[in-house]
Amino acid sequence: MHLLFILFVFIASGTISVLAAGSDQNRQFTIDDYFSVKRIIDLSLSSDGAMIAYAVESQSLKENKTIRTIYISTTEVRAKPVVIETIQDARRFAWIPGQHELAFLSRRDGTAQVYSLNVKSGKIHQHTHSEINVTAFKFAPSGSVLAFITQERPNIDLESFYTSKYDGPYDRLHNGESGTVVDFDRTGLYDFLDSNHPNFNTRRENRLWLKRNGKNVTEALVPGRVEDFHWSSSGVKLSIRYVDDNIGHDAFFNNLTSLGALNIGLNIFEAVAHAYPPTEIKRGKYFTGGEWVPGQDLIHVRRIVERDAWFKSADWTLFNVTDGGELDEHAATWHSIEKLDSDKFIPVDASHLYFSKTVNAVNALFKFESDGLVRADILRGVIGTAAHFEFSADFQHGAFVHEDLTTPAEIFIWHDGDVARQLTHLNDAIAGRKMPVGREITWKSGGDGKTVHGWLLEPKSPHKDKPTPLITFVHGGPGLPMQNQFSYYFWAYGGVWPYPFEVYALNGFSVFLPNYRGTVTYGDEFRDPKNIDGEAVDDITSGIEYLVQQGVADPDRLGLSGHSHGAWLAPLVMTRSNQFRAGSFAEGGGNMVTVYDLMPGRLNRVTHDVVFGDGASLYEDPQRYIDLSPTLHFRGLNTAVMFEAGAKSFAVGMLSYPKAAQSAGMPTEFIVYPKTGHNITIPRIQKESATRNLDWFRFWLKGEEDPDLAKAEQYVRWRTMRDERCAREDLDRASYCADNEG
Repeated sequence: MHLLFILFVFIASGTISVLAAGSDQNRQFTIDDYFSVKRIIDLSLSSDGAMIAYAVESQSLKENKTIRTIYISTTEVRAKPVVIETIQDARRFAWIPGQHELAFLSRRDGTAQVYSLNVKSGKIHQHTHSEINVTAFKFAPSGSVLAFITQERPNIDLESFYTSKYDGPYDRLHNGESGTVVDFDRTGLYDFLDSNHPNFNTRRENRLWLKRNGKNVTEALVPGRVEDFHWSSSGVKLSIRYVDDNIGHDAFFNNLTSLGALNIGLNIFEAVAHAYPPTEIKRGKYFTGGEWVPGQDLIHVRRIVERDAWFKSADWTLFNVTDGGELDEHAATWHSIEKLDSDKFIPVDASHLYFSKTVNAVNALFKFESDGLVRADILRGVIGTAAHFEFSADFQHGAFVHEDLTTPAEIFIWHDGDVARQLTHLNDAIAGRKMPVGREITWKSGGDGKTVHGWLLEPKSPHKDKPTPLITFVHGGPGLPMQNQFSYYFWAYGGVWPYPFEVYALNGFSVFLPNYRGTVTYGDEFRDPKNIDGEAVDDITSGIEYLVQQGVADPDRLGLSGHSHGAWLAPLVMTRSNQFRAGSFAEGGGNMVTVYDLMPGRLNRVTHDVVFGDGASLYEDPQRYIDLSPTLHFRGLNTAVMFEAGAKSFAVGMLSYPKAAQSAGMPTEFIVYPKTGHNITIPRIQKESATRNLDWFRFWLKGEEDPDLAKAEQYVRWRTMRDERCAREDLDRASYCADNEG
């Protein structure tokens, strides 16, 4: 039966609904439109390339939650996606090899179990009956054997962060019957403030199981916590990524995975490569990968060496599992790569490897060949970011998600020898809105002349005759690059912080997104600056100077913003260049002395001592930490600054910011959002923050106020701040004072 006809049968039966096409209203993109954007968060292509399933998320202001929808479609031209209501609770779905049956996780039985939907019959089959949650699964290439992971303790994920209780010290500290001996190496601020906060002793307990048709479930004996696994082409072996029991139960080491191989017939496990944690005199090392070369007993092994929590070097090699024994690292041929958590390896054969990689802040698919790294044929003619790559078993068909700075994401389908074509039209209505102009820019850093990259969003004006106010945003990480994606920071990783960059630009601002030194995807040398407060500061300030010289930015109307690491670095830039009229910063540390004392001792040793202290602790070199504390250098600044934080994250640590700004005579405001961690994920709070930031920069950089009466109180506060600041005759007058008088 024709696949498209099968889907239409479902429609006629009332079990599915067709995705309605959006309309182009030809109006300007607004903050409300962010909540209509459809984000493709997962997709799976059937092994014959004929069927595709994908999950879409959007934020509902009405329901104040994330709305997730799963679609199924054929990959034919003009195929209509459908929604099968019976699987809308599905998570982590994948087609069973060789079948048009979609397997998925669901909690419909009370605990998460593996189910599957037969597209032809519409019937749902339950594959597992575990007493505890199943968190991951994969069918063997034959489709007859199922491997799955169960988890006896909750993930440290967003949902459980807000709803679950952890084995932390909070209850003992507040409600115990006797004094508690505090492990100050693992105890920090949050353990005293939040009963739900995962302590650094928290560890997941993952076990791997095998289920064969008509047989009982058996446990795979692995000497540690299983994190991931891959089937060999024969279905006889599994490569397994795991945290060895020898690593210990310390959550600091949850990422230190080893690799091994399991013969499922004999239930014999052999280690391939062992991880070990870093020490004061030795770098840590761990291994990922395990993808099998089709038809062979070769697996890809990736080796990551940690210098510290932020800097890692990585390379890969092939290992023949049939040889037995462990990988000989000295004899192996290693190929260097720049490590990113999002990297995806897809082996084609022993000589060809697809590699999803972000280069210069643009994600694409590459092929490792004898002559080096080349862009994959699937992306012929594609400009912008491409991700979520899936291939059929014979590599003759593929699918991916494409987007760029001003174009929202859609799924594209590729057939060997053809140019990829657009399959979905999820965001047609959004794409039809009036958008800003986006482009990449490069400039020379003022410190050493190094070429630096960034993105620029500008008002859509074909006859721009004068400079515009400029808002510079300093990203977090510091490794996290600003990528060539639509509303990237608003939605990356489920939502970082909802800065409305596109709407800024449509309200007359130019928006500068520099990928300063320390950012990944530009090479190892670029991401490893000599001084954390040196090259990065030069990169940002020289980029602003470049835009002023180019006539893009008005030097009297400069704004600055940043989140996380960027909410430390951007204020530091502000203290070294008294040229910013307004700033807005979220979830960053301003006083490195207090931040140090509020964090667990081990976290300080592996991050702050290495990255901030050049190897020295606060107690050995306090002046270094004072120099790196923006709040201790606000005196003399005129910038109007707003600070934001999540009540469940760094609100206490940010208290020093507004107090220091107030002491320096700077107009300042501090907002703490409820039910919020390091990132804002609740739709109405996202809109509140986005709207407040837009209003803040319009007021301080352009002298504009929203006439909405509901905002009258905030403008009373801000006008009072401005008037009080302008009345201080003993301080240099800020440009907004002259504007106010005019």
